[in-house]
Amino acid sequence: MKKWTSKLLTLLYLAVFLYSGFALVKYLNTYYEASKSLKEVQAIYETTLETLGEESEDEVILPEDLLSKYMIRPQFEDLQAVNEHIVGWVSVDGTKLNNPILQTDNNDFYLDHNFKDNYSRAGSVFMDYRNDVTDMSRNTILYGHAMKNGTMFGSLDSYLQQDYANAHSKIYMDTLYEGYDVEVFAAYETTINFYYIETEFTTDDAFLKFIEEVKDRSVIQMDVEIGAADKIITLSTCKDSVMSDDHRFVVQGKLVKR
Repeated sequence: MKKWTSKLLTLLYLAVFLYSGFALVKYLNTYYEASKSLKEVQAIYETTLETLGEESEDEVILPEDLLSKYMIRPQFEDLQAVNEHIVGWVSVDGTKLNNPILQTDNNDFYLDHNFKDNYSRAGSVFMDYRNDVTDMSRNTILYGHAMKNGTMFGSLDSYLQQDYANAHSKIYMDTLYEGYDVEVFAAYETTINFYYIETEFTTDDAFLKFIEEVKDRSVIQMDVEIGAADKIITLSTCKDSVMSDDHRFVVQGKLVKR
């Protein structure tokens, strides 16, 4: 009897060991593939920006009447050739947050697909399907996984520290049509019970009431005034890497056109 019990325990330990090894390999592969994909898309974007910089001296300035309000900015042409669902770029100086923004007709696809629309457990940074880059909502929502290596939205929880927020008070967001400096005014941890992802508000009062509630929840204090005519951006991530739960880290900022 003891002999069989010993064999059973050995098999059980072996199964646990093999499963743990498989899970670890899968976990590490997620980060490897995500890192490889991110470097690839960053290279495309940075090369385009460098090329545009070199050509700027020969730039032909078009009259206002020939410019289209919805003309795609040249730094996104190469990215759009790869994937037309790329609608912008978000970054923070001095951090690993430096990502394209994807958008499609739902908030599920880019949870587990990269910028080439290939399956990836790390997913992409993506814009809420209800938002429109041609006419920014009062609240534009960006989602991304909290990667343990600090990429994507892995550094959002650092905004819960006042010193970090002061040092990284500006987020840069470029869309196909406009460039924005995002002035951070709030950071907090919450659950999905607080509906911070409302994109439009029926009245100015409703919007301002929302802003006050957000500021009350914020664990940082930033000198940023927000009025009824302003628009904001919300960066949202889960607490744990590519795992889903009901807790979120949220960072919000005021959109200021460059």
